[in-house]
Amino acid sequence: MEKKERRQIPTAQKLQIIQTVDENPNMKRIDIARMMNIPSSTLNTILAKRTTLESACNDGNSSTRKRIRSGNFAELEEVLLKWFKQVRTSCYRLFCCRQLDAQ
Repeated sequence: MEKKERRQIPTAQKLQIIQTVDENPNMKRIDIARMMNIPSSTLNTILAKRTTLESACNDGNSSTRKRIRSGNFAELEEVLLKWFKQVRTSCYRLFCCRQLDAQ
């Protein structure tokens, strides 16, 4: 038996799917899933994560991303990003160096 190949749907396409559902409130979800060529369980998952998807695109994340992940230390990353932007706009130079392997 052949396995179904899993494919990831970009965020932009997920937002189009949400828009299609909103535009067709009288249409059954299974019919919309067939029209979009996705399983109905995938459609239900996309609709369940609707707020996360919409907020991710509004926060400036790329709509071509296929996954929306956050780091383990969200507060630390926010503070670090704030510091980085501050240093970058100030007169200080910021160098990123990589340690060379000792041979």
